[in-house]
Amino acid sequence: MMFKYLTLIKNFWNDSLQKFRHFLLGIMYLTFKSQKKTNPYPKNVKKILLIRRNRLGDAINLLPIINAIKKNYPDIKINVLANKYNSQVFEYCSAISDIHILNENGWLGQNFLFLNPIIRKLKNENFDLVIALGGYTSRLAKITYFLKPKYSVGMGSNKLFFDLLYDKAVIKDKTKFKSQLEEMTVLIKAARLVIPKKLPYTNLGSFNKPKNWLAICPDVKRIESQYPINLYGEIIQKILKDKQIEKVAFFTGSSDSRYIRLARYGGKYIKTASLKDFISALSNYKYVLTAEGGSAHIAAALGLYVFIISGTKNQNYWKPHAKNIRTFTNSISVNKIKPESIIKFLYKF
Repeated sequence: MMFKYLTLIKNFWNDSLQKFRHFLLGIMYLTFKSQKKTNPYPKNVKKILLIRRNRLGDAINLLPIINAIKKNYPDIKINVLANKYNSQVFEYCSAISDIHILNENGWLGQNFLFLNPIIRKLKNENFDLVIALGGYTSRLAKITYFLKPKYSVGMGSNKLFFDLLYDKAVIKDKTKFKSQLEEMTVLIKAARLVIPKKLPYTNLGSFNKPKNWLAICPDVKRIESQYPINLYGEIIQKILKDKQIEKVAFFTGSSDSRYIRLARYGGKYIKTASLKDFISALSNYKYVLTAEGGSAHIAAALGLYVFIISGTKNQNYWKPHAKNIRTFTNSISVNKIKPESIIKFLYKF
């Protein structure tokens, strides 16, 4: 009994200390915030840097925003800071003047980003405006701060000190955004750049004339969106049997993917050596059945008919900004998505 009371007292004491620490941090945050001196907004914005350092889909969704900025401000030089994984997406956008690739894990990691040669190089560019796109993260705030632009904008939290690294920290509940595109648009407007309320669809350009073929892109990191091999197999076999579509092929991130076994059901495996190779090859296919993720955004930006399998609840937030999209969602289990329902909608298109 005594041990039980001591445990209760200890838990009460720890909770009280934690609340007191949060109270003190809150007071310190408000104090620093009230004394913070922000840089004045530049009179002439001639050179800007957009930071979009992760995810293919996010990079693709940024393209219509970049094109809109360039259309309204043709004299502005637009730079993009990306990572090696998503940088190739920006090469399809003629509105971008320069693309910079940041390796965040090199040079002793994120705590020594100020020593990173790319950060040091871009610091000397003396950007009029830097916009940090990618939600609220301490690393993104530090990258922006080390670049030392004339003015910076990023997503804030209204409670953590990294907010103070931006000249303009946008405080808004992420759950209030209808889409990821809307979240980025809010930051652009906070940077005092005017763009249309309704943006054009994402577009990677024209490559090949799509044929009456179906491509399947099953790879996805999110376990909840991994559709079973046998159900993909049912779709392949049914489509080949019906002969309404001339060819069914599938793409995987590597030859080690478990989805290589789709070849047993009659699908043809298409091996690609790079992201550019994948984009060019995928543009041959009129229809694309894909798990949620980068391949869905790429297919949509190519103007193809895209059917997305998702096991996440917030698919509306992440879905591609494009037409001809049909999403099959089941947050309980994607296994419950029936192959015949997918085939039915595919044939409608």
